[in-house]
Amino acid sequence: MRTPLMAMAVAAIAAIGFAAPAQATVNTVDMPFGLAYGNSTATGTIHFTDGYTASVSGTVHAASDARQVCAYGMNGGTTSKTVCSPYAYAGEPNQSLSGSMRIEAAGGVQRVYLTMFDSNGIPLAGEFCGRSGCTRDF
Repeated sequence: MRTPLMAMAVAAIAAIGFAAPAQATVNTVDMPFGLAYGNSTATGTIHFTDGYTASVSGTVHAASDARQVCAYGMNGGTTSKTVCSPYAYAGEPNQSLSGSMRIEAAGGVQRVYLTMFDSNGIPLAGEFCGRSGCTRDF
C-alpha cells in the first residue's frame, strides 16, 4: 500500500533521474581566424570548450604604423572580459594574442569578436567567430 509520503519519495527520485543538466552539452571546437588590413594581419585559433570558456591564441603582424588586436566573447547580451595583444610595430617582431574568456551562462561563450586597431585606437578590421565559422564584421 502506497502512502502519500512514499508517493512523494518516488516522485522525487524520478525527478532527480530526469533533471536537465545545468548547462547544455556542446562540443569542443577549434576555429581558425584571420584579420587583415592592408598587409597587417592577425591569424590564430579560437578554442571553444564544452564548458563556459573560449580561449584565443594568435599572432599580430604590423606592416605599417602599429597594430593591436582585441577579442571578447558574447552569449546573448552578456559579454566576457576583453583580451588584447600588445601593439605590433612595422619592422619589429610580431606580437602574441592569447587569453581566455568566460561567460557563466548556458552554452558559455557563443561568439568571439576580434578587432584590429591602429596606434590611435581606431578600429580597422573586425570579425566574429562561432563554432561553425567566422564572418567579416567590417
